[in-house]
Amino acid sequence: MLDEVTKTKNLEKNGAYIGDKSFCHQRDSEAEFKNIEGQCREFYPEGELNLVRKRRWYWEIAAEDVVKVADFCFNTLGCRFSIATGEDIPRGFTILYHFSLDRLGLLINVRVTLPHDDPQVDSLSVLGRGFEWIEREMHEILGIGFRGLGDTRHLLLPDDSPDDYHPYRRSFG
Repeated sequence: MLDEVTKTKNLEKNGAYIGDKSFCHQRDSEAEFKNIEGQCREFYPEGELNLVRKRRWYWEIAAEDVVKVADFCFNTLGCRFSIATGEDIPRGFTILYHFSLDRLGLLINVRVTLPHDDPQVDSLSVLGRGFEWIEREMHEILGIGFRGLGDTRHLLLPDDSPDDYHPYRRSFG
């Protein structure tokens, strides 16, 4: 357990500490949030950026721009990739890529929607290997194709499972 002096020093130095609380942020800077929002809107004006809460944003983008927007989150904003989630919904498949800007405690959720009849999107593995496992998982359980993802072996299902078996797909109709 960290004492209060150590926590304060770590907070001042890094903007965060690990201790009896999971995460602590530097003083909120409204100007910094506005700056990041402006950068996002300027970089990708055709997207729909929804500031659901101060620290949780949803950014709806076209599927063909996912690599470009993810690269922006990494290399311009300084985010890290947290995880991605996929879901089969009535209007298609959605993928939420969760990017965290830890120094502000901001989570930017980049959303793409893919059609049921051809759920394909470019793989983010070109940006880093950290995307491969979750893309393989979504490929396996939802049947979403990730163009450029080299390894599509099963992760969760038995090796002899049929290639067209995707247990998290739903039937809407």
